Amino acid sequence: MRWRSFKSFLLTLMICGSGLAEDVRVTGAPATPDFLKSVLQAEGWNHWPARSLAPGESWKSPSGDRVINLDWVPPEPIIVALSDHPEKVERRGGLFFGGLTPYRTLLFQYYHLGKLVGAAPHLTLVVQNSGSEPAVIHLQQGIGNTSLDYFSSGHTNNVRWFAAVRDNLGVFKTIPPGQTVELFHQPLPLEQVVSGTLGLTQTRGAPLSFALVARPNLTEQLSLNNLLKQEDVHSRGFYPVPEQWVRRHYSPGQDPLHIAIGAVRQQTFSGVRELRGDYGVTYRADLTLSNPGSSSRQVELVFVPRGGAATGTFTVNGEIVEVPIVKAFEERVFFRTELPPHSTRDLVLKTIPEGASSYPVRIVVREGKS
Repeated sequence: MRWRSFKSFLLTLMICGSGLAEDVRVTGAPATPDFLKSVLQAEGWNHWPARSLAPGESWKSPSGDRVINLDWVPPEPIIVALSDHPEKVERRGGLFFGGLTPYRTLLFQYYHLGKLVGAAPHLTLVVQNSGSEPAVIHLQQGIGNTSLDYFSSGHTNNVRWFAAVRDNLGVFKTIPPGQTVELFHQPLPLEQVVSGTLGLTQTRGAPLSFALVARPNLTEQLSLNNLLKQEDVHSRGFYPVPEQWVRRHYSPGQDPLHIAIGAVRQQTFSGVRELRGDYGVTYRADLTLSNPGSSSRQVELVFVPRGGAATGTFTVNGEIVEVPIVKAFEERVFFRTELPPHSTRDLVLKTIPEGASSYPVRIVVREGKS
């Protein structure tokens, strides 16, 4: 117990910024070479590890700089936020404004279409520390393809987000006292869609303010005027339930089981529109499949859009499963499992409604053909 307490104490010191100034602190189970390269390149490094770093490992560059993979997992999100208003970004200014407090993880998703003309249109996430002490944020990201194909951006966003969560990939960022830091930038090309999901966990310091800002050129000063469009029906705001959860039981031979995804319309308590389609909200279904009979039976999971074409990304017991574009009321089987006689199998199914897709959709659990 004493050793565990000492390890926890050391970990807390590292998270709170006691390491050397040149240290880069990440998480990952493991932190993969591609992930480390992307993080360290963004920090201006010219060298990075050629192998994965396990939790607790560190690596020192030829110049003496060090990257540390901390054995730490962020808390589950307690709130979700969506930036999709105005969906079409036609002017410079603020698309979303919010705040962070220590250890209250925020799941933040954005989806926007570039209409802003300029030399290098970008979205920028800025964080302001008005306190007198440094603040630290743990950042996880799932950034979709910037694309003319609206479905592609929303779909790849979710695929990369679930991969980042599965592997616990994240980086710690320090916000000096009294300063505003541009945490990351993303190009916003004309007529193309950008979509991303961020997990933001503050681990140290006084409460922080943040904003997602559009500007035509990165050299231009930030403009924090609030971009609003009365006729735009898309959502923007904080929504109180980051996860919808159900538990269901199914046996072959029963009537098919239907699970709705994206059917709850949460009201914003700080924003401009209700959340239609539950974009950004994680759906979890704990399924118990049982076969009481004396012969093997098959069970399948089917993706059925209800209002228009949709794509999907699921994790089934941690494995990522992708569903390509499916038209309204068409069926796409995305998972099958064989149940031996007198057996039971538990499945944990997770998904997030995808930008550009028409939600709600239904997941049908039914007997398949062996």
